[in-house]
Amino acid sequence: MADAPKEIRLSECERLIKQIRDVISAKIVLGEQQDIEEIHVLAEDTRSAKQLVRDIETLFRLECGIDLDHKKVSIVQLNNRQRFGHQRKRIKFTAIHFSLTGSELEAVVELSSGNKNCVGKSSGPNSRVNRLKLVAEATLDAMREYLDEGSSVMLEDVVQVPISRGNMILITLAYIQGQTEECLVGTALVKQDKKEAIARATLAALNRRIASDI
Repeated sequence: MADAPKEIRLSECERLIKQIRDVISAKIVLGEQQDIEEIHVLAEDTRSAKQLVRDIETLFRLECGIDLDHKKVSIVQLNNRQRFGHQRKRIKFTAIHFSLTGSELEAVVELSSGNKNCVGKSSGPNSRVNRLKLVAEATLDAMREYLDEGSSVMLEDVVQVPISRGNMILITLAYIQGQTEECLVGTALVKQDKKEAIARATLAALNRRIASDI
């Protein structure tokens, strides 16, 4: 019998499933004895349903210590047209502003999602390296209201990487929910404004971990 995990909350198991590549959403249904009766998964169609089920089985075995019956997992996959019509709203970069008071620099980042706008701020010494970090931290500050309850995110590093087409910004974040810590990575090409690329790379790292009902 594939019992519901005792040491991990049901919502935590669903969150783990959503971390599998191509998975959009997941719902676990329990039986009267609190055993796993059904797992419903909505996913993109870039991989086979059979491979997704294998990934879920492996995840439950390694992370939860459960030998899951694959017959209890149902996969619904969206084709390109369906995915376009059902995709969740994405947070988008709108603007960046700076203000300098003495040697103290404040970065202000504006983001939007649908009809909702949010603003994040971060301040610190006006140094060349710190200016880049302030943009990333202000972007995170603007996105914190979108995070799931009980989760937090911290900036770990901002790196500019030379590539054949110019330069790329690479952002690494620490995403923490409960006792689980995950490293998130986002990238963006530097087109004209390096600061804008930093904001976009930060969004790319975190956009798949924000609440789906924004």
